[in-house]
Amino acid sequence: MKVAVVTGGSSGIGLAIIHQLTAQGFKAISWDINPPKEDVPFVRCDVTSEEAVKAALSQTQSQYGEPTILINNCGLQFLSPVDEFPLEKWNQLISILLTGTFLCSKVMIPGMKKNGWGRIINVSSIHGKVASPYKAAYVAAKHGVLGLSKVMALELGEFNITVNSICPGFVDTPLMRQQLSKQAELNQMTEADVASEIMLKPACIKKFTTTEQVAGMVNYFISDAAATITGEAFSMSGGWGMGQ
Repeated sequence: MKVAVVTGGSSGIGLAIIHQLTAQGFKAISWDINPPKEDVPFVRCDVTSEEAVKAALSQTQSQYGEPTILINNCGLQFLSPVDEFPLEKWNQLISILLTGTFLCSKVMIPGMKKNGWGRIINVSSIHGKVASPYKAAYVAAKHGVLGLSKVMALELGEFNITVNSICPGFVDTPLMRQQLSKQAELNQMTEADVASEIMLKPACIKKFTTTEQVAGMVNYFISDAAATITGEAFSMSGGWGMGQ
């Protein structure tokens, strides 16, 4: 049984990925600061700390086996104009979204090389390709994730390890609902108007993406059908950012 690690797997997109991987016969473990409210395998991990990531890998190996699938999914958001953006919030987002992706990948790559097979899937964002106001740290980090993914794809192809990114638009999660409220405050609009006039306006399909749809794309990247796909960034944004 292949072992998969999902960072930020205790809720939202990560938990949906855990469910789908489990249904497909994988042993899927959530690495998260917060324990899941459901009964799923869990290892506490602060992805911004190399020591914590190494400890989480050691615990995962001893309890479940060597992971050869990694889904870097940890996420958070903070909205502010650049000239008012607190440095501590900038550092926090970069540390979790970008440095965390680097650290988790770094510690798991040796095991994947030894196994001669691996899959790294980074949940970036459409904001890894395009920009929106008030999201300086998030947009910078998600652009960085796409660049990091391409470097890893170049380095790891010879070891039968693929590295791809998923770039969702707005996914209906508690985190997105918090953004909706903050955007309404910043733009002095109702939440309904923010949804239609800001979040979904650039999209061809005026619907939020579901967590299950993102999880389905993860399943595809793990499958044999995607064995020769690497270094790619697939948008799931209802057509927002076409051509990027």
